[in-house]
Amino acid sequence: MNRKSNDQRETALMALVARYERAAQGGGTLFLAEEEFEELLVHYFGAHDYDQTLEVADLAISQYNYTPDFYKWKALIHKINLEEEEAMATLEQLNIYAPNDEEVMMLRLEIYVHFEHQDAARAALDQLYNIVDQDEKLSLLAFFDGLLCMQENRFRESFEALAEAIRLDPYQEPAYDELLNAPELAAMRKNIGKLLKRQADRDPFNDLTWFYLGLWHDDGGDDLAALEAFGNARSLNDGRGTYDLEYADKLFDLEMYEPALQAYGAYFDSDEAEESYETCMRIGRSHQMLDDFANAKKAYFRALEIDPEMYDIYQYIAECCVAEEKWGVAAYNYGRAVELPNHTADCWLGLALCSSATNSPLEAEQAFLKAIEMDDQFSDAYVSYALYLVEHGREADALQLLATVAVEYRDSALLFGTVAILMICNRRQQALTLLNEGLAEFYDDYELLFNWHPDLEQDRDVQALLQLHKQ
Repeated sequence: MNRKSNDQRETALMALVARYERAAQGGGTLFLAEEEFEELLVHYFGAHDYDQTLEVADLAISQYNYTPDFYKWKALIHKINLEEEEAMATLEQLNIYAPNDEEVMMLRLEIYVHFEHQDAARAALDQLYNIVDQDEKLSLLAFFDGLLCMQENRFRESFEALAEAIRLDPYQEPAYDELLNAPELAAMRKNIGKLLKRQADRDPFNDLTWFYLGLWHDDGGDDLAALEAFGNARSLNDGRGTYDLEYADKLFDLEMYEPALQAYGAYFDSDEAEESYETCMRIGRSHQMLDDFANAKKAYFRALEIDPEMYDIYQYIAECCVAEEKWGVAAYNYGRAVELPNHTADCWLGLALCSSATNSPLEAEQAFLKAIEMDDQFSDAYVSYALYLVEHGREADALQLLATVAVEYRDSALLFGTVAILMICNRRQQALTLLNEGLAEFYDDYELLFNWHPDLEQDRDVQALLQLHKQ
């Protein structure tokens, strides 16, 4: 029954919207009841179409000149559009038609604060404190008091006012948001955390407190505490997609890809869901790390539709193709990646390796050199290039390259890669000598050697050196 009633209301609203828009396009004047104008205003405002909302408000005022609610809408939209003069002019009209209306006074305060008319805002605030007595409204006054104090560089008083706003109304989200995101309050980060923890202890069933406590932990780099807080918020209120999204993002950060995908699925099942480049990329990366390359590429292609100028989409698609041994398709996508701004040396290295796999030696060598040019300490690129040279009968060039680089810098990737190349070139004694030196300095990274030359894992001399340096 409720669903049928909702459907009927939605059908009636859409008919009203269509009637209004036909009249507006045809240049005719449409006369509506006040309730119909209110429905149109709520509809367009909810769709964030503020220009259309303003047009409806103007039309409503032209037909109902003495109705304060339509002036309220007009003032609010001018505030949102940062049209200060128009907002103030509309407030003047409201002063004529509803000088003592409490909602009008609240809106006046909001606009004064928004445009930093501090003296007028203080006067409006004092006036409202004398007539308001409900906690929720007092909470709003405390919130605006906090914003005013911030504008007046009274940051301690601002924090205390915002804290009072939350005490009076623990579900007043703008106060939480301001506490966490106002740069002026960054120095009070510890106090904000204590406030949120105290609030959570006082009312452990308040999803909003847990959510903002999660954001506070996230800002501080405490991923596990953030995950727990987001999980609590999510369990207390399963109707907010934002909770699912933050929870999913944190699972992704912690490399918990399967539950992350489940949480992303819950987010996209919510009414708040909006596709974004970042979310599609995280979903794709989660599938990729789980070796589900088909769904990974599907997510990446959706990200590509949202923002085709991001190089890393092509890079990740290429990585999936490499895992599927589709070297030609991978080379194409790496090629697209290096054509876009901000690409990295990794993209050139990927292009080099795929070009080599598809028997395109000239393109491969050029790409190796580009990778090295972009990052002159890119050890994987040097070792991969050296291996490529060896495979193409240019052993001397490969060894000279590695020797030259070793003079410039030294790290575990370069050292163990050089050991592998020396072994491949049958320079066993030189390789074992270098391995002995490297294990003394980089023992914890010895697995890198087997990445380059897996057969060495069974080599008795290599195993002997590993045992020697193990202690």
